[in-house]
Amino acid sequence: MTVFLPENPGVIKMEVIAEIRRLRFVEHVTANDLTKQFRLSRPTIRKHLKTIKEPVYSTRQHQPHPKLGDYLDQLKCSGLIKMDT
Repeated sequence: MTVFLPENPGVIKMEVIAEIRRLRFVEHVTANDLTKQFRLSRPTIRKHLKTIKEPVYSTRQHQPHPKLGDYLDQLKCSGLIKMDT
């Protein structure tokens, strides 16, 4: 069972968050057992136990390239990198 959204690999499905909350609060499953069952870390389980509504993840309008710095122009000219404009 995959718990992540395919389009955003780091985002957990809301159905999984609801199942985590149900198992903990209704069936009294421990957080350690939930970590083993869902293969998530304890801090992640604790965070989603506090979740009331669906988390909102904003998307960046502009993705910075700080490590490329001075080489960005050379990469654009050579065709090794394509910029979305």
